[in-house]
Parts: sequence; C-alpha cells; structure tokens
Amino acid sequence: MSRHDLATNVELPRFFNVDAAVDYAHGLLRRRRHEFKGRGILDPVDWLSPSTLAEMLGLTYEVIPRIDLDREDGRVALGLLDLSKRSVLVSEEIGLEAARYTGAHELGHALYHQGRVRQHWERELDPAERDPQEREADQFAARFLMPESLLIRRLRENFSEPPIRIDEKWLYFLLGDQIDLDPQKLDLEYALARSSRNSSYQQIIPLHQQFKVSKKAMAIRLQEIRALSYPVTSYRTDL
Repeated sequence: MSRHDLATNVELPRFFNVDAAVDYAHGLLRRRRHEFKGRGILDPVDWLSPSTLAEMLGLTYEVIPRIDLDREDGRVALGLLDLSKRSVLVSEEIGLEAARYTGAHELGHALYHQGRVRQHWERELDPAERDPQEREADQFAARFLMPESLLIRRLRENFSEPPIRIDEKWLYFLLGDQIDLDPQKLDLEYALARSSRNSSYQQIIPLHQQFKVSKKAMAIRLQEIRALSYPVTSYRTDL
C-alpha cells in the first residue's frame, strides 16, 4: 500500500509506534476545531469521532444493524475494515459505546498497520487470544478516544490530581462497604469509571459516559495512565 492509498488528500507517514499514529489522528481532527466550535461542538470528546477521522482518511464509515461472518453458523463480526473498498463497517448490535471503540480500533489497523492489513474482521475474542496487531489496535482506540491529557484534566476537575493515592477515605468513597479489594481486578478503576459523584459527593456524569466508552475500556485506560496509586496490595474492612 502506498502512503496515498487511504485518501487522495492526506499523505500518510509511516508510524514507528502506536502513540505516533494516535498523535497523527489527533492532529487531523485539531485542524477542524474551529469548524467544530462554529457548529457548537464544544466538548473535545465529541471531536474524537471515528466517523470524522475516517472521512479525513478518505474512508466511508457506516454503523449497520449486523455484520455476518458466516451465515450458516450465525457468526457475526463487531466491525469490518475493507481497504479495497475504502470502508469501515461497525455493528450497532454491540451498543453505541462499543461501536465507537470498535470503529476506532479498525482505524488503528488502517493507520498503524499500513501494508499489513487489507481486510480485517473484528470478533469477540478472549484477551489471551488477541495477537500483537489486535492489542496495538486496542491501544490506538483507547488512546485516541481517551487522550491522556484530557483524561487527567477530567480527573482533576471531578476527583483529584492524579495519581490519586488510595487511602481509607478513597476506598470508602469508591467502594463503600465492599469487603475485598484486588488491584489486579481493577476494582477501583471500575468504581472510578462509573462513579456518578465527584469527590465532594456532587452528582456528575460518570467518566466512562463523558468519554462515550464502556466502563471496562475506561477502567483499563485509567490503569494504563496510572490514575491511582496503591500504597497496599489488598485491603479488608473486617479485620
């Protein structure tokens, strides 16, 4: 694939890592910030649209009712990238949050895996079964949809300056009377992702909804940016 295959008006560089691809995608969207603001789209999260990025890459982008992998056994796909048709399809069966993430995942393949992927079907796989390219596309989707600088700003506005040091006060705020805490299970990250109260106990829109992603995606991203600092590896309230 040449550097011009994705779009006639966009010259694509080769990317040495996922972050470089994410920075490039964010840079494309920043070019349209004045247009977004002129249309009353003021929340930067709303600028991070897979459909808008696809358009800027010369790809069509559609959310459709169902993507069949095999009509005989009923297997379906979450998304489909087809560079020969210059298109991205996303299934609406998986819900709006998952569809947004899947669309960004497919664009990660289009940008970062140039020349290595011509057609890609996104399926529901156990994390252990996902190969390096799949994990790279997941990293692209997470970092594209939840930029670290913007996520840190929202954490600061709603909770505290990260990394948030977990003490008994924060444990109670996030988990209430839950007995066990296992950092490996992202208990606190999940709690932070879905919290509908800020640190002053005022109502807020949960972080995962602010960024229009699933609770799981937000929890994993919070762990990735080390939003929380654990002074201990486990905690019990019944000692």
